[in-house]
Amino acid sequence: MTKNKTTNKSFFKEAVLNGDLNGSVEDILKICKTIAKAKDSLEDSEYKDLRDLFGKGEKVWSKLLQVGLDDRLEQYKEVLPPKYTTLHQIHTLNDEELAAAINDGVIHVQVSQGVLTRWLKEWRFQGSLNDIPENYSSMVSVLAPKKVPSEKFDRFKSDLEKLVSNYGFKTQYDSDQTMQSLRQQRAKDRSHEMYGLLIKDLKSTWDSSEDDLKRYFSLTSLDDLITCPMSSFTGFLFKVRGGKEEFWKFHGIDYINKTALEYLKSNNRGQRFNYRRRLREVASKHSNLAEKINEILEQWMKY
Repeated sequence: MTKNKTTNKSFFKEAVLNGDLNGSVEDILKICKTIAKAKDSLEDSEYKDLRDLFGKGEKVWSKLLQVGLDDRLEQYKEVLPPKYTTLHQIHTLNDEELAAAINDGVIHVQVSQGVLTRWLKEWRFQGSLNDIPENYSSMVSVLAPKKVPSEKFDRFKSDLEKLVSNYGFKTQYDSDQTMQSLRQQRAKDRSHEMYGLLIKDLKSTWDSSEDDLKRYFSLTSLDDLITCPMSSFTGFLFKVRGGKEEFWKFHGIDYINKTALEYLKSNNRGQRFNYRRRLREVASKHSNLAEKINEILEQWMKY
């Protein structure tokens, strides 16, 4: 019995201390699972010793333990971000929220805590950023200097959103300038959602594409394909499919989503107008895509 405990102690010590908390999602989840197993296998004093040897504090250890106890995350590891803090935030979602965030492409390898917090806030309230539910009332006013640098305001807003979300509260901003900033922030957040959809939809195409073709377009990853200029995006997929007709057959939706992504990333009104015009032209030429384009214009390209 003593020998078995000694073996357990050595195993958990080696697995935890040699794990890479800054590595891949698999590396991080492995550490989390090991910590969860150690809690069940070791005596309390031995478990505490292991935590102290880890040396990153009780708060970090607690987050890793909670992630390790969450059996839902393993099935989604291909789209999870390689950051334990964001993984912990994802762990706090209930089953319905997690499923929606995965299906809508909100959760992907590059999602940030700020984006996820704002999405969750909107999901739970199920309303626009400017609408307050009837069972809410004004509680406090925040006074700011007349001139606040935009970067400072953005940091304040992000921190405030995190705080009010933790308590189930909601923020409302008064000035038109602030609402414009919020619309821009929402567009930026939705661009991350669209990025996630493109990653999911194009993964199999990317994996099956020839390496020579990837090198020809200077693409080293699926992320490169999603974020490259539109000309490279369409050019690569033209080559993959062998021509325009096959491109529109297999990647018409991807083209629409890529256009929406570029629209959401842009703060230039003229560019946004051109992106909307471009999709309308596609709808007039490809009637089978018209319904999808109308949906994208209404739901994604109004900010």
